Amino acid sequence: MKCLLSIQLNGIVSSLHANYCQISGGFRIASFSVTYDSVCRQPRGRRANRQPHIVPGTRKHLLLMSVSNKRLGEIEPRERAGAQTGRRYEYQYERTARATLDLLSDQTKHICIYCDWHDDYVAEFGNPPSRYLFHQVKGRKSSQGPWKFSDFFGVLKKKAAKPSPKPATVDSDAIVSRMLLHHTNFSANCAGLVFVTNAGLDPDLSKFLQTLSEHSSESDLPVEEQIAFRHVARAYVAAKFAPSESDLFKWLRGLTIHTDQGQLEQPDAALLEIADVVEDYSEIDLSQRQAKQIAREIVSCVRLKAAHSTTKVPASDEQLRQEKGIVISELLTVLSLSTQAYEQLKAGDGPDAVKTLSRLHRFCRKHGFEEHLPAICDFKARWDVWRTVERHFFNGTDYILLERKAREALREGLKLERVVNEAKDIAKQFEGLPGKPLTPECVLGLIFSLAAQAEAQPVQGSGKGKNGH
Repeated sequence: MKCLLSIQLNGIVSSLHANYCQISGGFRIASFSVTYDSVCRQPRGRRANRQPHIVPGTRKHLLLMSVSNKRLGEIEPRERAGAQTGRRYEYQYERTARATLDLLSDQTKHICIYCDWHDDYVAEFGNPPSRYLFHQVKGRKSSQGPWKFSDFFGVLKKKAAKPSPKPATVDSDAIVSRMLLHHTNFSANCAGLVFVTNAGLDPDLSKFLQTLSEHSSESDLPVEEQIAFRHVARAYVAAKFAPSESDLFKWLRGLTIHTDQGQLEQPDAALLEIADVVEDYSEIDLSQRQAKQIAREIVSCVRLKAAHSTTKVPASDEQLRQEKGIVISELLTVLSLSTQAYEQLKAGDGPDAVKTLSRLHRFCRKHGFEEHLPAICDFKARWDVWRTVERHFFNGTDYILLERKAREALREGLKLERVVNEAKDIAKQFEGLPGKPLTPECVLGLIFSLAAQAEAQPVQGSGKGKNGH
């Protein structure tokens, strides 16, 4: 009779689809206390392949918004840049690479990060039909100081109550104006706009945005902010960047800002920041040289995706992810972790799938079980599901006894055949439990779950950049 493990290796269950959480909008400024050296502002260079688009605010565009929520591959981007050289572009690629690492976290539930498609990068998340967060990345020299109101909106902040004779002209280099196109293009599928920068915000600008986020309508704003907002809204509606004052207010309230992000003039430090996050999320032991090499490979993957310029529109979600996006399987390949094993872990209800995978990988390598890693991850997922469902009917003392017996199986030596036989014996001892039977596969999952916990290695140091992008 074949052993239980061999049977499992010949018929591993297919993984379930992970559920993705929704991200709600709301203005946030994510500042960090790290001091960064000066970085260069990314100029708006000439872009190739400019494409015509429907003018925001026109009847045709409003009709489009009312009847359809377009997918990311169904609309031609305003411009296609392809890969660019120079440190200012590397800063953009590094921030995108940092964002891809959120795929390793079970908290964000991102599906894909798209590189240089409709914006510097776009995060896709959620249950089908998924939604998009559009990220614009801009660096700024420290000598220029923080971003000012006029930099952000392309018009000066108005303080006098009397309206101007005519709407102000919006500067073509304004940060916000071009970002708003995503709302009109993708309607409900646009979950929000995110601005990522190495610099900070001028107090006037910060206060204005914060005040907007704290009020439910433009008419409720304090007098000073109401005057400034209506001046901006009048200019934006006239320039067709927004259909109405109320739409602009709603969109700005959903804006997120990440300040003090990344480094430009110290490439090694930028790479180490990315490597630190890899270690935090995955617990992979790395020398500094290995860490930097992994970071380089992730940035190189971003650069490659940004360089791809032959995507034909319309493109399906799957095609666009393949040509312009980075998904979890690509990151796991860079980290030399098993994609199949990861999918098996995700079928269970256990958190931190990537960390658990890296721990089980260490355990299997140490004991010569590497070829059985996908099956072991499958057992772990089965145990997670069983424990989640049956814990309400499981006596506390029975659980303590079950865990003790599983630990004893680990302590007695790790011959695979012996562990399988121990799992069968333990399952037989607990046959009388109410609810769904405890199978030998589930017991094996518990044993390997305890093995993964034993392999946990606390990350040295703190503040390794888990937050931010």
